Amino acid sequence: MRGLIVSMPSMINEVRNCLGDYSSSFDVTTELDSELSGYDVIGIVGTDRFIIMNLHKLNSWDGPILTIGFDLGFLNSVDLPNLNRAISAVVNGDYDIENILRLAVNIKGKRLPDVINEVAIFPMRSAITLEYSLYINDEYLWHDVADGLIVATPTGSTAYAMSVGGPLLHSRARVFEVVPVNSTNLARVPVVVPEDAVVRVRDIVSRSRVEVIIDGSVRSYVGNEIRVSAGKPLKLVRVGGVSSTIGRYERKVSLMANMDLPPSAKFILKILEYEGQLTQREIAEKTMLPSRTVRHAISVLMRRGLINRQVILRGGKEVVVYSLILTSR
Repeated sequence: MRGLIVSMPSMINEVRNCLGDYSSSFDVTTELDSELSGYDVIGIVGTDRFIIMNLHKLNSWDGPILTIGFDLGFLNSVDLPNLNRAISAVVNGDYDIENILRLAVNIKGKRLPDVINEVAIFPMRSAITLEYSLYINDEYLWHDVADGLIVATPTGSTAYAMSVGGPLLHSRARVFEVVPVNSTNLARVPVVVPEDAVVRVRDIVSRSRVEVIIDGSVRSYVGNEIRVSAGKPLKLVRVGGVSSTIGRYERKVSLMANMDLPPSAKFILKILEYEGQLTQREIAEKTMLPSRTVRHAISVLMRRGLINRQVILRGGKEVVVYSLILTSR
């Protein structure tokens, strides 16, 4: 077996050490190459954001993918200390493949990177509403005015979608969900659709330019229509006989316990999950929330024990950063 592991630069030495006796069978790099035909498996080591960024680059890859994070996150196969054990299982064929639903997004015939978690449709300016019509399989469902709209996979149902009232979907359910965000009509509730459904958001109107945000990172402007359907599944390696739903149970319970958080605090939690350490100013820039709102949300999250505050060196200067407090199993 021949494998490739793409790692965050800061972790590459630790990855090489963890490989141990398997180092001769696995190439380690910090950048994915366009030529991957010589590999049987690809591993990605890093933060959630780093993993998702590289998964977007692997749209055409049809082989198994092993994801390794700092802890057992929503998408990770294993945590870093167990990398050697996971590689041993892969080499010996002692693993399962979980087909993770991804979503294909098309805007005016342009295909965007496949969605792992969610595609969010929002006006670029805050405090501006969005008007749209929703169609499922060309059947008109409703017209709505809301802050935005989220279309999420089962994996993404535990993230941003859940924070705005969407249901939890089992990771192996062959469905995805459409979740209005702060609709002006209480009848506009989340809708769960089968994976073979085609969702069209049409007649999009707003006083601000509207954009789609894929997995919190890839942004693209929207005209007046967007099409969302099931894409090619992600073949995620699972070791130890634990399904992703069971393996993520503790973090789901933790999230459910914090459903009464202010929307701004939930949003900041999501941003920190994707981005890693951020300063208060960086949080404000990425969320486009007012500084006062960011300060209040940070204080709430600190009191709940969900984030921590650290002083680190950047460019020779001390800066204060905030990051998620990772739970262990």
